[in-house]
Amino acid sequence: MPRAILNIVIRAHIAWFLWEVMTHQDDPRFAGKAIPIRNLAIVGGMSMLFPLVRLIGKRWKRYPWGWDSLYLSVYWLDMAGNSFDLYDRYTHFDLIPHLHGTGAFALVFERAFGLKPKTAFLAANGFHGALEAQEILTDVFFKTHNVRGWWDSAGDITVGILGTLAYPALARRLRR
Repeated sequence: MPRAILNIVIRAHIAWFLWEVMTHQDDPRFAGKAIPIRNLAIVGGMSMLFPLVRLIGKRWKRYPWGWDSLYLSVYWLDMAGNSFDLYDRYTHFDLIPHLHGTGAFALVFERAFGLKPKTAFLAANGFHGALEAQEILTDVFFKTHNVRGWWDSAGDITVGILGTLAYPALARRLRR
């Protein structure tokens, strides 16, 4: 039951972040980053992965509240970084969400969805690479400002790879 409550709290907070962005789009924390569209895609789509898999595929006998919460924490951390202005105040703050996000995805893909470790590693880093490409492309074509330079993307990719190595390894170690 505590895992379900945590999940509901995370979902409610993510909804709050969406409301905040949608009602304060010109706020300097959000301006020029396409945050409203991104948060809407997260809340309306990506955050619903576990409920949809459960509804459509009946994958789990019991709903995996803990894995869903870990998955949602990736979006929560990203949204919190914007809400609390951490991305703009701390140049390298984005390394934390990139490490956690990619690492958490690898672990969730492996444990909740049953992917083999190598496949989970590749899938998590593939999604992370797509996110980096999206950030670069929206900066180039839509004049947003999400990437500070080549070193920003290189650092994000590097810590993402470290996260996909560290999270599953730590989980295996804790399991023993």
